[in-house]
Amino acid sequence: MQQSRINWAVWVSLFFIVLYILPLDVRPLWSPDELRYGEISREMVTSGNWIVPTFNDLRYFEKPIMGYWFNAIAQVVFGETNFAVRIASALAMLGSAFFLVSLVSKMADRRQGWLTAGVFLSMFMVAALGTYSVLDGMLAFWLTACYAAFFFATQATTSKQRWLHYGLAGFFCGCAVLTKGFLALALPVIVVIPFMLLQKQFLEIVRWGWWVMAVAFMTCLPWALAVHAAEPDYWNYFFWEEHIHRFSAEDAQHAAPVWYYVPFLFLGTLPWVFWAPSALVQLKGELSKPLLRYSILWAVMPFLLFSYASGKLATYILPCMAPIAILLTHGIIKAYANKAKGLTIGSIINGLFFATVAIVLMAMFFMGKLPLDETESYRPWFALFILGFWAACAFYAAKAKAFEHKFVAYMVSPVALFALFTTVLPNTTIDSKMPERFMHELAPKVTQDMVLIADYPDTMSALNWYLKRSDVYLTKGMGEVDYGLNYDDSKHRYIEWNQLGDFIKEKQLTGPVLLHFRDLPALPEGFPESSDHVDRGRYHALIFNRTSAQ
Repeated sequence: MQQSRINWAVWVSLFFIVLYILPLDVRPLWSPDELRYGEISREMVTSGNWIVPTFNDLRYFEKPIMGYWFNAIAQVVFGETNFAVRIASALAMLGSAFFLVSLVSKMADRRQGWLTAGVFLSMFMVAALGTYSVLDGMLAFWLTACYAAFFFATQATTSKQRWLHYGLAGFFCGCAVLTKGFLALALPVIVVIPFMLLQKQFLEIVRWGWWVMAVAFMTCLPWALAVHAAEPDYWNYFFWEEHIHRFSAEDAQHAAPVWYYVPFLFLGTLPWVFWAPSALVQLKGELSKPLLRYSILWAVMPFLLFSYASGKLATYILPCMAPIAILLTHGIIKAYANKAKGLTIGSIINGLFFATVAIVLMAMFFMGKLPLDETESYRPWFALFILGFWAACAFYAAKAKAFEHKFVAYMVSPVALFALFTTVLPNTTIDSKMPERFMHELAPKVTQDMVLIADYPDTMSALNWYLKRSDVYLTKGMGEVDYGLNYDDSKHRYIEWNQLGDFIKEKQLTGPVLLHFRDLPALPEGFPESSDHVDRGRYHALIFNRTSAQ
């Protein structure tokens, strides 16, 4: 293959800035995830309590602490902004990419390492979660670091190297536990042990396993002891409810069939999935390379574990994307070197797929089948540009002769989508999942002495974040804060629906009251009459002015 004239390190870095950093502050925060994680970290900074997570000043023990720490540090540095809420996710993906560069450079060369980083960062699931505030991106980073350290340890030639890399594996594993829980202990084990058996390194497990676990334990211990001292029930709830019950229960949260992740694997690896058949064929005969064997286990074993679990979310398979990037990149380079026609065919199919989607979308627009109002006629044209840009990149890749031209065309194809994403979202979606516009209308009507009530935690988090209040009452449903509301000092924060009218009348004697709904329900008979209201899409707020005692 002809030597590339592109400085891939510079190119991938610029790509990261454009695709990940620039859009962070543009889009409103999504409900419920981004508002929840932003608010928990905001309360951490405001209260100064960096040990016990709280949500609406209620104990919130669904996750450990490290993800909140990074979000809180970002808010200290960048303020209470959309950028601060999301920057940790973006940097986590960048960190994962750097570990891929380091891994692949040992197997091949620095160029292939950066190409692997490019494939990884341009995968749809990676880019989507790298610009969205959930803990999965940070978990994937720590796991990628852990897997990389384990691999380097198995390839080490001196005891000093083994002490270092196994110790780093333990530290990264401990950080993963502190980010999302005990599952982070199982995920490396189900990959590393089979790999070491294949490598005939079983004694390595016995000799060094204690060191890995000791470092992981010591990494978690300070906070584990601190949270236990502050909240003795934390570990009881976190272990039994958030792990045992969620993983195995038939009525587990987010229950889904065993094949649930298959379509998300297709979507998550766009645009590279169209080159995948040709790339994977090229791996035949290449599996003597330890990193490729390791990557297969790294991709397959967590995928099977997540598929077996009762509770499923699409974001759970994010840790599988890094090894898939390693495998795909190696196969793509081999396919080009071997003049495989699959890359051209895949590019054409890719282009035709998105061109067809564009045609169908515009046909639905002209037939009046899209959920748009009269002010949104511009949105399909932005969607047409996004889909057309993607298709044009694919067709260019099919025609291009030089490898770097083909690769760059695929890599940049998602840029228009992420840069212009909010321009194509209909108002019905924006005003049901992004409460920012609604809250900007509502905020001028809210006073500091106003009692705030929300129907569910989803609407509660909007009041928390945009009004900077952590004293919101709940009614209708406890949702994810049910545990925190069961404490004696917090039970008063939940108002039964059939008692809400009397509660509002009582509070009106001392100040105004605001009641926030997502989808306004039928109010009980005898409910007090509101003085004002704000409505936008599915978001509604009723305002009850202060009344005088009779």
